[in-house]
Amino acid sequence: MADPEFLGDIEVRLQDPDGNTAEITADGRLKVSQEPPSAPPDTTSVSRVQYSSVTGTSDDVYTIPSGEELRIQRFAAGAEHSRDGSVVELWYDPNGNGTGMTIIDVLFVSGSSNQHDLNAVFTGNGTRAIRMRRRRLDGGARRIFARWEGYY
Repeated sequence: MADPEFLGDIEVRLQDPDGNTAEITADGRLKVSQEPPSAPPDTTSVSRVQYSSVTGTSDDVYTIPSGEELRIQRFAAGAEHSRDGSVVELWYDPNGNGTGMTIIDVLFVSGSSNQHDLNAVFTGNGTRAIRMRRRRLDGGARRIFARWEGYY
């Protein structure tokens, strides 16, 4: 059987109707990109972003409006590199005061960024909250980024 003939660099790209793509570049790398989530028409978008230097623990608390059904679509985090790293947690806080919480998602980060797509739904009563917690796993201060997006 003859050796295959080299035809030059070829790139392959696929795209679905939602704009998500998968691509094999000329150097053989696989690139996958996904369109960011968008809120449906006639809903209210929610995006909570925290980015600052953290020593210990830092919480961002979002109270879900009474009677609204909050749908969390994406959770993302990143942090400066450190020996032991950092963790960003997303919690459902039914009492709004940090007690009786249930973990929704967690990202461990150190010199990297990650994101997870979610489909978590919570109904507000004016007290229930979503708590985004950024924590250092070793001493010292590091810049930590965290964001969650959704709608109601």
